[in-house]
Order: sequence, then structure tokens, then C-alpha cells
Amino acid sequence: MKNETSQSRKTSASTRSKIFPISVLIFIISIIIYRLSTIGPFAPLQCRLLGIGCPDTKVQGYVAPEFIDVKKAFIKNFEDGSEVGSSIAAYYNGKLVVDLYGGYADLETMREYNKDTLQLVFSSTKALTSIMIAYLVDRGLLNYDEKISKYWPEFAQGNKENVTLLDLVNHRAGVTYLDTQLTKSELEDLDKLAKILAAQPHSFDGVPLRTYHAATRGWYLNEIVRRVDPKHRTIGQIVSEEILKQYDLEFYLLLPQNLSSRVATFYHAPITEKIIRMRHFLLEWWYKKNSDPFILESIDINDFRSKAFNSSVPGIPKPFEFKEVTKLETFTFECPSVTGITNAKSMAKLGAIIINNGQPLDDNSNSKPFMSKNTIDLISTKLPIEWDYFIGRNLTSSVGGFVHFKIPGLEDVEFLGSGGFGGSLFIWNRELGISFGYAMNAIKMNTFGDKRGWSVLKEIVNVVKKLKKEQSENSFSKNQ
Repeated sequence: MKNETSQSRKTSASTRSKIFPISVLIFIISIIIYRLSTIGPFAPLQCRLLGIGCPDTKVQGYVAPEFIDVKKAFIKNFEDGSEVGSSIAAYYNGKLVVDLYGGYADLETMREYNKDTLQLVFSSTKALTSIMIAYLVDRGLLNYDEKISKYWPEFAQGNKENVTLLDLVNHRAGVTYLDTQLTKSELEDLDKLAKILAAQPHSFDGVPLRTYHAATRGWYLNEIVRRVDPKHRTIGQIVSEEILKQYDLEFYLLLPQNLSSRVATFYHAPITEKIIRMRHFLLEWWYKKNSDPFILESIDINDFRSKAFNSSVPGIPKPFEFKEVTKLETFTFECPSVTGITNAKSMAKLGAIIINNGQPLDDNSNSKPFMSKNTIDLISTKLPIEWDYFIGRNLTSSVGGFVHFKIPGLEDVEFLGSGGFGGSLFIWNRELGISFGYAMNAIKMNTFGDKRGWSVLKEIVNVVKKLKKEQSENSFSKNQ
């Protein structure tokens, strides 16, 4: 009996000695998994795994006292490891209330991300382009309801004769992709490019289906503008000559060479983040595939997207093939869809001018009105909801070619504007008087922003709602 008891104790002790290291290992792995899932992908690995060596990021700039919680949300993005370098800016009722920047524009040289840093913002550029088209509409040079062939007769080829300017700005022109892969020399020679664009046939035999024109929208709009502008300038040239100095903005569609040292280097997430993003992408694709209410049998979506990406801009990354964009000599041409280089403040300020019914802000009181209120009302007008066959979701656009969208956690507020690949935002809300810009060099697989910009924007909206409530209560008290 004693021997059996002794043997049992030895067995139990042996089992515990085996289980203990396994338990410790499971505990350690659990901690690592928790940290990897909660600490952002741009923090150093030792910071994510062990909580050591985490960067002490300096955030600088201006924030109005009422908006101090916005700064806290911005700092938290860095503390969470979600940023490398970025800037945010917001105007409220025409006044700058947030202008913050922090982190690093370049990690190799430890160059700080500061007020002078410029950033490529990809498709947030489309908001600027739409504004400039409205600028020309306001001056009577363009009309959204006119057929493009009125301005560009050669365009009326391949079932494109009935395509209107309204169709093009809202991605319904049927030219999402080009049958030829453009070269840099063709993009630099605008006359040669115009012939290629005009010859491209309509993808859907003239039927105006919304299919996101990632790059082509900008090329086609640029050629239209060249033909109606009295000086035959491009969109970028008009912006540089008539907008930037007059309204104290920086937004370049073709960057002057002397400014290249100010542009931030891009950084993409490590492999762990890519795996998580790919999983989310596949799950979203599966959901859309099984919930899409209507897809024309004639559209092979996979082939369609492949063609669109294959004819994208040389030097601009394709999804899942992203490489750091560090050589700005690549951009020797304008693509008014994706090559915008700017900062958060310039985007927010231009949005503030739109909210101000096209009138210059107080700090530009000597400038001429940007455009009329009637034109701003027109370009803000909602269009019916449409399914975008490229993006794979319903979208609500405006006459001016902007997108109406809501962000998670702020479903009662609708913004107008555009977002860019990687997370940048250029948006505004006329009712609340908020305009917002967000630019960053840490790339995530998003086109309508992500939790970094959203978290800051939520705080801005919360403060504005509180201020408006207080103003309403004070006004009510005075009237009693």
C-alpha cells in the first residue's frame, strides 16, 4: 500500500513537472499574442513583444483649449504603435482649432515629421481635383450635364459619345482601365496621352455603371481642363498659379524639385499586419460575394480589377505589392487622381473655404472669393445610392464627384470628401462647420480612412456638438 502511494505521488509530481513548463509557455505565448494584437504594427518588435524600447514620440503644433482631447487621441495613435509620422488639422467655423504633427518623416535619418513635412496622399487627391472642376464650372467653362465630346470631340469613340462630365467625376464613364500599359514618356507627353485616352473604348458598351476610376479619372479630367482653359493649362498648373499663394495652401500635383527633401518616406506594416489585413480582405470579399444584390453577368470582376491595376500609374503601388515610395523622381507627370502631395492643414483649410461658401477665411481676407455658394450647393447635392462594381459596395456620391460617408461610431454625422490609400482623409461637414485633414506615412490597407483618423475625428465632432449645445442653451436663456 505504501509503495502504491509513493508511486502515485511520484507520478503526480512528474505530471506537474511536465505541465508547469507547458503552462508557463502557454501563458507567455498568450501575452505575446495579446501584445501583438493590441500594439500597432509600426512599433518596434521589442516594444510589441516585451514592452521595452517603445519610441518616445514628440507631438507638436497648435490645439485650441476646447479641443485638448483631440491631442490626446492623436498622441494615443503613436503610443499604440499605429503611426510612424503624421499630421492632423481641423477648422471649425472657419477657425483653425487643430494643427498637430508628430513622429518621423524618415526613420533612417530620424527626420521629424513637422509643420514643413509634405505627404503623398494618393486618392485624397481626388477631392482637390473635384474642387478644381467645380472651380471651372463656377466660371462657366464647364457644365456637369454636358457631354465630354463637346469639349473634346475625339473622345466620342468606342461608345463614349454620350458620356457626360457628371458621369466622369462620379466614376461612371466606363474608362476604369486602359487597354495599354502607359509609360512615363506617354504620361509626360500630354498630346500623345490624349490620343490614347480618346481611343479607349467604353467598358460597358456605353452603359453608365459606377466602377471606381482609380487613376484614369484624373487623366481624362486633365485633358478636358486643358481644352477649356484659355491658357491650356493642366489642373495642377491652375492650382499652382491661381490657388496656392492666394489662399496660403500647399497642394502639388507635380512636385517642384526643390521641395522633394520635405516629403515623408512611406512605411508599410510588417508581415504580421499583412497577414491580418489579408484575412480581413478575404472575409470582406466573401461577404460581398454572397451579399451583392445584383452583378451583371457580363462583368468578370476579377478580370476587371486586374486590368485596372495593371494600367495603374507607374511608380504608384499596387495592392499587396506595396513598396516604399522613396524615389520622388518617379513622379515627373501629373495624375490628378493620386499624385497629390500636401499636408493635413492645407486639406483642412481648403475644406473650410468650401464650408465658408467659397469665401476666403479671415487669414486670407485680401483674396478673391474661391467660388459661389450656388456652385457649392450644387456640388454638394446628393446623387442616388449606387453599387460600385470595382470597390464592391454601395456608395452615395454628390454632383461634384465627392463621396458622402459615415465613420464607425459617428453614424449620425455624414462627411463629404475623399479618402486615400493608406488612410489619408480630406473631408468636411457643412452643417457642423468642420473640415478635417489627415496625412500619414504609415500605410494601412484602407481607402476611406481607418481608426487612426477616425479616433481623432470623433473627438473633434464630440467637442463641436458640445459647443453647439452650449451655444443653443445660452441663446435660449437670453431669449427668456
